[in-house]
Amino acid sequence: MFIPLILFLFLALIALAILLGLAIPFAMFARRFQSERPPASMPEGQYAADAVRLVDEIKDALKSCPIPYEQKAELLRQVRDVPGNVNRAICKLHRLRRIKKIARRSEDAADVLSEIEAMERGIVGELRRTHETLLAVPVTLMKVDVARGERNLDRIIAELGETNRRLNDLADSYSEVRAKQNLSYS
Repeated sequence: MFIPLILFLFLALIALAILLGLAIPFAMFARRFQSERPPASMPEGQYAADAVRLVDEIKDALKSCPIPYEQKAELLRQVRDVPGNVNRAICKLHRLRRIKKIARRSEDAADVLSEIEAMERGIVGELRRTHETLLAVPVTLMKVDVARGERNLDRIIAELGETNRRLNDLADSYSEVRAKQNLSYS
């Protein structure tokens, strides 16, 4: 009587272990490709929300703007990347701040702390510049629509491209600091 029950429980435990063993890699894979969302508690999180709203405004403004198709396509391509890059930069900033808290507890992490602070200032500065550039796009599109003459849109498209590149570079440099920080604790 007890042997079949024990055998059944043992087989159920093995089946559960197998299912968990198969589910864990899928969960890790899904988490890896899940989009990063900035923490709501960060003051810089407003940049992410503003970027999404401004991109929507820019898309609406482009529908009636009398600029050439090539410029519209290039502007849309650059603008479409901004919210994702802003989110990525804010998430990296959040991670940098967590690492900074850990590094402050270490006595021999002064070099890493100064590098983290420099990267933090760089990311926040780039987020501000990106926000200002995004704010300028709808205003410029309105000027083009009203005046039908001023065409400094190429400059703004170039600025957006440069901003996207810098945000990516800053977010990627986080990995270098993290690697150095891991080495200093080893």
